Amino acid sequence: MTRILNILLLSLSMCLMVGCHTGIESTKTITLSKSERRQLEASPEEKLMEGVKAPMLSEWREGKRFLVSDNRASLVFDPYSIANGQEELGGKVIEYAGVTLKTTPGGADEAVIVFKTGDGSLQYSTGKNSKDAAVSISSMDVPMLIDLELVSRVKDLLVGRKVWTRSQLWYDRDGNKMDGRKFVPVEIVDVTPGTMVFPLKVDLTDENGNPAMMYMNAGTAGIESRTFQNLFSLSDPKDRYPSIHQDVWDLIQRGKVRVGMTKEECKLALGNPSDVNSGHDWNSTIDFWQYPNGSYLRFQDGLLVSFRN
Repeated sequence: MTRILNILLLSLSMCLMVGCHTGIESTKTITLSKSERRQLEASPEEKLMEGVKAPMLSEWREGKRFLVSDNRASLVFDPYSIANGQEELGGKVIEYAGVTLKTTPGGADEAVIVFKTGDGSLQYSTGKNSKDAAVSISSMDVPMLIDLELVSRVKDLLVGRKVWTRSQLWYDRDGNKMDGRKFVPVEIVDVTPGTMVFPLKVDLTDENGNPAMMYMNAGTAGIESRTFQNLFSLSDPKDRYPSIHQDVWDLIQRGKVRVGMTKEECKLALGNPSDVNSGHDWNSTIDFWQYPNGSYLRFQDGLLVSFRN
């Protein structure tokens, strides 16, 4: 009986593998369309930046340098480790000195990162044990600290490159917001430490030699704002839209719209709407787009007929 049962099990296994006529079909191969494959593939901008990753704590070496981006960093470090005169930390460079352990009130060991300053040391409690901290805390995870080695790597990668802007979030060299343009060629002339929110400051000049600056994040993840691929393109975006007339493209570059523009042209100018409503008006299709800043667009049969920009 056992021998017969083994034979039956073997036969069933073979049928599952080859898809024989047992009533059980073999699994079909799933294929992706060309457009789906393109969506999954990293963009040229992502590929350029994929090697620029903030190292995990386990990879840090003594002497690794960080810039303190804000005086409020004194609130981040353990109070007892801040000596008199160290409260004004903004703009200072500190160095990684190692990891020590402290015992929490619950009796567990907690990893504490130690930094050297010119006149003492600072301690940052990670809230994790040493094993977890080593593999989960990167050099960009300590609040208000900017990894100067990472800034240098991005600088070496980007300075001298001609790119095209994807954002109107331009600033002057003093950090004041200015009128920016999308989809225009610029040259990156420097990368320096930024702010506690955006750790990189990218200095550039436009096609007329005018200086400007953008704030940038170091990562490539889609959940992060102002990454390189969100701010810049390595190729001229206009080449992808040959049918758009130059006068309309000029409006798009300034983030403006006018009656008669298509949905695609409006999306290029203003980005994706936050809310979309569609319906019908007699024999026409009506679409209503709303944006978080209060702007709205009204389309009839796919063309813009009214708006508040």
